[in-house]
Amino acid sequence: MIRERIIAIWEYMDLSAAKLEKLTAIDRNNWYHLRNGRRRANEDDIEAIIKIAPHFAFWLTTGQIAPEIGQVSPEFEEADAHLQGPHAG
Repeated sequence: MIRERIIAIWEYMDLSAAKLEKLTAIDRNNWYHLRNGRRRANEDDIEAIIKIAPHFAFWLTTGQIAPEIGQVSPEFEEADAHLQGPHAG
């Protein structure tokens, strides 16, 4: 499940494996292998994603959200952006 959540964050943030490599110092091939199911997510992957997207940390590790403390999921954030509309401040 964590692997799928990492991929969801990766896709939501529109990051390439090359960009993830730059942001996390984890080799892009490791990210490709994770995405393609050739390896499982590990502690380094989780910590790296949390560093670049701390507002997804709770969801990444538990599958739950807590918007009242700023912990959301990509799906929640996207839905909230649509509710706010283009003129939200």
